Amino acid sequence: MENTPFNTTVGDEDERVLFTPQKGSQYRKGDYAHACKQQPIPLNEIPLYLCDTTVFPKWDAPTLWLGWLITSEDLLKLAVAHYPERLIRRKNGPSRSSIYALPDALREEFHVDPKLLECVDIAFVAQQDGKRTTALTVGCTGIGVLDEQTRNNIQAKFGLQRPPEWLLDGRDWQWGRRSHIHCSQPGRSRERTEYYV
Repeated sequence: MENTPFNTTVGDEDERVLFTPQKGSQYRKGDYAHACKQQPIPLNEIPLYLCDTTVFPKWDAPTLWLGWLITSEDLLKLAVAHYPERLIRRKNGPSRSSIYALPDALREEFHVDPKLLECVDIAFVAQQDGKRTTALTVGCTGIGVLDEQTRNNIQAKFGLQRPPEWLLDGRDWQWGRRSHIHCSQPGRSRERTEYYV
């Protein structure tokens, strides 16, 4: 029998692999809500099978982002306070699109390694209640993670009270069978199934 995330248990208490369907190997209505409740995951508690592609070599894990849940309104406030020169101006003030200047500004200010540029981003992630929101990210399971000092510097710059946590991607939340196409984007090389939200 093939070792899949759907028929494998982990840990001392034979826990199911995270983000798998509640029953069987097919995603159904209600599985998205179930998956959302299994996160966020504390920084140093992410299971190896979500980061290491050799654990389930024929399967892509859901994408998780390391970061902080921050609403787009609060991201805009951070952009206004810390990078006013990068704002997109409108007649009635800065455009909400200005939040997308934050990742570029942080990449430049903290001299992010070119291999990890995509880690610093504004991602749409799932909340525990199933709603989607924005997050400022410093890592991704499919890409890598910024070093601890840079993460701490970003946290201190914006006055974020808690360390970053692993957050489930708002669209790429399912396990998927890996196709033969190689792609650097997390979750983009897999066969897609219908989203059950």
